[in-house]
Amino acid sequence: MSDSGMFPINDLYVFPFFQTRDDYFKATGEEAPEWDPNRPVKSWFDPTARNTNKRTFLYDVVLMYDKNGMVLPDEKGVPQVEQLALLREEAGRVNMLPREKLVDYGPGSKVAPIPVPMRPLKATEELVFTFGGVVAVRIKDAYKSTVNAFTVNDRQLLEKIAQKLGVV
Repeated sequence: MSDSGMFPINDLYVFPFFQTRDDYFKATGEEAPEWDPNRPVKSWFDPTARNTNKRTFLYDVVLMYDKNGMVLPDEKGVPQVEQLALLREEAGRVNMLPREKLVDYGPGSKVAPIPVPMRPLKATEELVFTFGGVVAVRIKDAYKSTVNAFTVNDRQLLEKIAQKLGVV
């Protein structure tokens, strides 16, 4: 966690998230299944789904995305979460884009990815949007004690910068 009381959303993920097919191979020792262009991108898998007769898996907390893959805010501007239900076959495998640099990966690459299940937030945590619309987790009490004003040193530094730029 940083001094601001924030940490990345992936610290909440209950399953590993793989950025690339190579990351998947390094972590699992197996090649990722072939890309299926008719299914959305999915860069995680639930290992329990591979060894069970259970047909459907329900995940209580995932980020809610719009059709373009942007996390949806609620009426207060807070990132929304929802439940996710997946069939065993979907839950137990990834659907990662190929390594090749193709122009068009098919319809599955043009919709929101299947979100990664997360652990529930603690009472002291909240989801927030940071710079660029990135979702992070903020510790409520740490944020409240964060100084949100310019100090005397900040003002002196800004004045020196302004003088150097000739805008004073």
